[in-house]
Amino acid sequence: MRESHIRLRRVGFVYLVLAVGGAAAALWLADRFHLPTAAMAAALLPTAAGTYLSWASFRSSRLVPPSPSSLEGIADQLAVAIRHQWEVEAGVRGLSDPRPLTVGWAAAPEHLVEEWDLLRQLAEERRVGSVSDAPGWAARPADLMGSGGEILQVFHRVPTRRLVILGAPGSGKTMLLVRLLLDMIEQRIQGAPVPVLFTLSSWDPTAQDLESWLARQLMQDFEELAALSAATFGGMSLARALLANRLILPLLDGLDELPARARGSALDQINSGLPLGQAVVLSSRASQYAEAVVPSGGLPRKLVGAAGIELLPLNPEETSAYLRRDAGGTGSVTAARWDRVFRSLETGGPVAQALSTPLMVFLARTIYSPRTGEPLDTIPNPAELLDDPALSTRAAVEAHLFEGFVPAAYRAHPRTPSPWSAYEAEHALRWLARHAERVRAGATDLAWWQLYRSVPRWLPVVLLGMFAGALELAITWVTVQVDAQFPISRDAGWTSPWVAASSGGLIAGLVGGLTGRIPSGLIGASIGAVGAAIASWDPHDPYTWQLLAAGLVYGFVGGLMGELASGLAARRAGGEPLAERRRSWRWGASLLGVAVSVGYSYTQTLDYSYPQQMLPMAVALACFFAVAGGLAAGQGARQNQDVLPAANIRWLWDWGGVLIGLGGGLAVIVSGWTLDVFHLGLSQGLAAELTGMTGDSYFGSTHAAGALSVYCLVGCITYGIKGASADLTQAQGPAALLDRDRHTFRRLGWVTALAVAFVVGLAVWCASSPELGASTVEEVRWQDMIWVMTTAKLMRALVTGAMVGIVVGLAVAWNQTAWGPFMVARGYLALSHRLPLRLMTFLADAHEQRGVLRQSGAVFQFRHIELQRHLAADARGEESSGRAPLRRVT
Repeated sequence: MRESHIRLRRVGFVYLVLAVGGAAAALWLADRFHLPTAAMAAALLPTAAGTYLSWASFRSSRLVPPSPSSLEGIADQLAVAIRHQWEVEAGVRGLSDPRPLTVGWAAAPEHLVEEWDLLRQLAEERRVGSVSDAPGWAARPADLMGSGGEILQVFHRVPTRRLVILGAPGSGKTMLLVRLLLDMIEQRIQGAPVPVLFTLSSWDPTAQDLESWLARQLMQDFEELAALSAATFGGMSLARALLANRLILPLLDGLDELPARARGSALDQINSGLPLGQAVVLSSRASQYAEAVVPSGGLPRKLVGAAGIELLPLNPEETSAYLRRDAGGTGSVTAARWDRVFRSLETGGPVAQALSTPLMVFLARTIYSPRTGEPLDTIPNPAELLDDPALSTRAAVEAHLFEGFVPAAYRAHPRTPSPWSAYEAEHALRWLARHAERVRAGATDLAWWQLYRSVPRWLPVVLLGMFAGALELAITWVTVQVDAQFPISRDAGWTSPWVAASSGGLIAGLVGGLTGRIPSGLIGASIGAVGAAIASWDPHDPYTWQLLAAGLVYGFVGGLMGELASGLAARRAGGEPLAERRRSWRWGASLLGVAVSVGYSYTQTLDYSYPQQMLPMAVALACFFAVAGGLAAGQGARQNQDVLPAANIRWLWDWGGVLIGLGGGLAVIVSGWTLDVFHLGLSQGLAAELTGMTGDSYFGSTHAAGALSVYCLVGCITYGIKGASADLTQAQGPAALLDRDRHTFRRLGWVTALAVAFVVGLAVWCASSPELGASTVEEVRWQDMIWVMTTAKLMRALVTGAMVGIVVGLAVAWNQTAWGPFMVARGYLALSHRLPLRLMTFLADAHEQRGVLRQSGAVFQFRHIELQRHLAADARGEESSGRAPLRRVT
C-alpha cells in the first residue's frame, strides 16, 4: 500500500512539473515569435483539467492517513512511544539498577482520603471493576501497605482505581510513579487506556481547564495528536478525542508544586474533569495536600473516590547497605570512609534525618563516592557531615548537600569529561532555575522553545524589521541589475532605475508584519521606503514624501495581518489562558492607523494638484484604518504566546487565510484607490489604479493587482501549510524535537518560496502587460488597454517572483516553527553570558552524564523541585550582589 502511494505521488509530481513547464514554454514561444495570444491561450486551456488531476493525485498521496485509523490503535502506538521514553529515562535516573533503594509505604491518614466502605460502594455502583476484580480488592486501608515493585498490585487493590501518593520532599514519589507507569504498560492489553505521566507544575488551574491542559501537554510531547480526528469524534484533536474516550490514564505528579492558592482549584478541576469511573493517580507532599483538603477557610475537599498511601522514611540499615555497596563493598577503602556516617544513621541526629529520603542519599553519593577512575584524594570525605559545627540541623545538612551537588557532578573525570567547568555549569543552571520560575511561579519545565521569553521584547521587533527591510533592499538591487540587462522601466517616467524597481516597502511591510506584527512591519517598510527615496533624494519633490508615507501604509497593513495570524495560531494551538483573553479592541493600533492615514493623505497634497480633496480623503482613510487597526490588533495573541515545535508539513485549506490576505491587499491599495476616486471619479479612478497609467498615484498596476495576489497568496499559505508530526511511535526528546523542527523550518521555507515565486511571478508578468493604446490622450478608458508581452517583462517577473518567494518563505517558516525564535534567544543568551552557546549539548550532558536534570517528554526538568529552588535562590543572590556573569574558563 505504501509503495503504491509513493508511485502515485511520483507520477503525479512528474506530470505536474511537465504540465507547468510546458505551459510556461508555450507562453515564452508565443512571446518570442509573436504568435497570437488568444490562439495560444485556447491551445493551453484543455491542459488545465489534466494539470488539476495531477495536482490532486500528488496531494492525495501525501495525505494518506497513517494506520491505524481507530482511537484504540492510536492509543496502542502511543503506549509504545511512552514505554520507550520512560524505559530510557528510568535507566538515566538509576531505577534500573540491580539493587536500587527500596521505598516503602503505608496507608494515608484517614482524614485525607475517602472511607473504605464508601470506595467499595462507589465501585460496585459504577462497576469500575469486574466481578473477577472484586475479590482482589483490599478489605481495609491497611492492606495497601507495600514497598518497591508492589505498587501496581496496590493500585489494583483500590476498588475505584483512584489513588493518592503522599510523601515528604525527596521521598521518591516521582520515581514510584515512573515504576507504576512502566508496570502498567507492561501488563496493558490492546485498546486499554494508556498511562501518561503529567507534571502539574506547568498547569495554572485558575486560568486553564484540566482537559485543555492535558491535551496541550499531549500535543507538546506527541505532535501527531494535534491532528484532527475523524468526524465521528466531532473533528476534535486526537489528544482531546483520546481524553474524551478515556483512553488516557493520567498520572498527575506534584500537586504541591502548584502555588498554594491554586491547589484547591486544581483538586476541584480534577474531580470535575476526571469524575468517578475514570482512573487517576495523584502525588503530592503530605502537608501541602492536607492544606488543600482541609483549608483554613472554606469547605473541605479531597480527591473524590480515592484511596491513599504515604511513603515512609528509608530504613537506616538499607541506606547503609546501599551506600556501602555503591562505594565498593565491605572492606574497601572507599566504603570505610562512610563508617562514621553509618553509625550515625543508627543513633539518629541531623545526618540521619537528612539521609532518610532517596534524594538526599543520591546527593550524598554523588558528592562523596568516587566514580570509576577518580582518584580518592580528590573526593571530599563524608565525615565532614559530622565534623562541621554548622551542620547541626537537618535543614543545614540538606542545604550543604544541595550546595555541593553541582560542583561534584561536574568534577573532572577522564571517562566522562565535561566541556564546561563547575563554575560555568553552576552559573548556567542557576539562570535556568530562575528562568523556570519567571515563566510561571513554581514551574519546573525547561522547554527550549520558551527561552524566547527571556529575550527583551524590543529586540526581536527591531531585528525582524531590520531584516525585512534589508531583504527588500536586496531584492531591489537584484531587480535593478536585471533592469540593466532587460530594460523595461526606462520609459516609465522615473528619474532613477532604483525607484522604478523598488516596491517601496510593500514586501518588507508584509514580511516584517507577519513575523513581528505592527512594530516590525513599520520598521521594515520604513527601511524599504527610505532606501528607495534616498536613491533619488530631493526634499523638494513631493514624490519623495509620498514614497515614505506609502511605506508606512505597507508596514501598518502587514502588521495587522501579523496580528490576525498570531490570534488564529493561538486558537489552533489550544487557546490562550482564560485570564489572558485577547481584547476585542486596541485603541493604540486604532490611533496609529489614523496617524498613518492622515500622513499619507497630507503627502498627496504636496504637489498642489488637488488639495481640496485632502480633507474628505483623510477622513475616509482615517475611518478605514482606525477600524481595521483596532479590530485586527484586538484579535492578536498576547506577546509571549509560545509557538510549539513542528515536524513535517501538511496542507489544510482555510478560507480564513484567503479573507485575511484579501483584506490586507485591499487595505494596501485602498489608499491609492481613494486618491484616484476623489480625483477622477469611481470608474476612471479604478481603471487608472489597476493600470497605473495616470502617474498621480504612487500605487500603480504592480501595487494593485500585485498586492492583491501577493497578500491573498501569503494568507492562504500562512494558514494552509502547517507542521505535523510524522510518527507517533517515536518519543519526542528535546534534541530530536529541535532537529525535526529545524528540518521543518527549511522545508516550509522552500515549499512556500516555490509556491509564492510561481504566483507572484505570474501576477507581476500579467500586471505589467496591460498598456494604454496610442490613441489614448488624457481620459483613461477600459477599452484603450492592450496586452503587451515581452521577454524583458518575463525576466522581471521571474526575478521578482523568486526574490519575493524567498522572503515570504522565511516569514512563513518563522511563524510556523519554533527554531527561528530559539536561535535568536540562544544567540542573545550566549552573547550576554547567561547560557553556553552549545545549549542543547549542555542540557543533554546535564541530563545523561551529570544527573542534574531529568527528562519529561519533550522538556527537561531539574532532578527535583528543591534543587531548582535552591539554585534559583542562589541566582537571586548573585544578581543582587552584582557578581560577574558567566565567563569561559580555560
